[in-house]
Amino acid sequence: MSAVGLKPNFANNWANSAGAKSDKATQRGPRSDTKPVHILIACMPKSGSTFLSDVIGHCPGFRRAILTPSAGRREQEIDEQLLRKLGRVSFVAQHHVRNSDWTSEMCRSYDVRPIVLVRSLQDVVVSLRDHMRRESAVFPQFFAEARHAELDDRALEAMIARLALPWYLNFYMSWRTAPGAMMVAYEDLTAAPTQVIQDIMAFSRAETSAEEIEEAVAKVRDRESGRLNVGVAGRGAGLQRETIQTILDLVDLYPEAAADPYIQSVRSQALAALSGEPAPVRAARTNAPPKPVAAPRGLLRKSDKRFLVHWVLPAALMLIGLSYWAWPYDLIPDHSAYGYVDDAVVLLVSSFMAGVFRYKKI
Repeated sequence: MSAVGLKPNFANNWANSAGAKSDKATQRGPRSDTKPVHILIACMPKSGSTFLSDVIGHCPGFRRAILTPSAGRREQEIDEQLLRKLGRVSFVAQHHVRNSDWTSEMCRSYDVRPIVLVRSLQDVVVSLRDHMRRESAVFPQFFAEARHAELDDRALEAMIARLALPWYLNFYMSWRTAPGAMMVAYEDLTAAPTQVIQDIMAFSRAETSAEEIEEAVAKVRDRESGRLNVGVAGRGAGLQRETIQTILDLVDLYPEAAADPYIQSVRSQALAALSGEPAPVRAARTNAPPKPVAAPRGLLRKSDKRFLVHWVLPAALMLIGLSYWAWPYDLIPDHSAYGYVDDAVVLLVSSFMAGVFRYKKI
């Protein structure tokens, strides 16, 4: 398993730090008789995404991939050029990316299966707090510096809840009704990783056996870098009351999602914490994974249409205009009176139409 998609150093450094490097002796090549499988783990930070992508990356024929040219504070939007390079590779890419028209278009055009990984917002606050103190305060979700990690629990939790959680809700609301996306909860992943990953591979149409998945899970668990965070749900029950109230206030800004299972779960956990009651037991996932949306067949991708309309057609029109100007025996021969009038008209019209297509919105 290797990280692919970036040059020269970012992909390797990122993959090594994420635990994506495996022993060459145990690495298996791709299955040449199957169609490449493309999996995007669109994930909330601190939701077990490194563990999940490590396991899939250890499955036969899969590689870890990076679909964005940089990390750090940069939003992890998908780069189409990197997708083009990976068209014949079975890969899993892990990115903190919200859904958008562009992301949906890339998933449809390049047959990418989005797996949306979510986690309790209360637990997220605790994990982000610990991450800032132990590892780094650099996120694309909100601006923080190392000095902020030195704040006391109350101040740091308030900062995370007010500045980071709006991004998390934006992330969830953008994906929750996305067609062809499979929603996976951190709590389900920690409780039954093999079963959840089997469902993911079936959803993605990957020909991976249960035994191969179990072997990959065991490998990743044996690796120090293959951590599943703390692997415990319910860590956010001890947050400050003000922080929990902030979470409630945020989710209540989306009344249209009040019946959404994830939003209901967040609200019930927050209300239980405020009332001092035990956290509600989360029911095991029973819903079947959605059917993936098939990539369009026999149709040009939008990127191909843009290239055709913005470059090929304008170039062809200009070539026609210039060829007509150069040909002496056209509609009005050049040696006759007004012989260049038609040449000028054709060149002007072809230039105008080339400009129209060059800037036509696709």
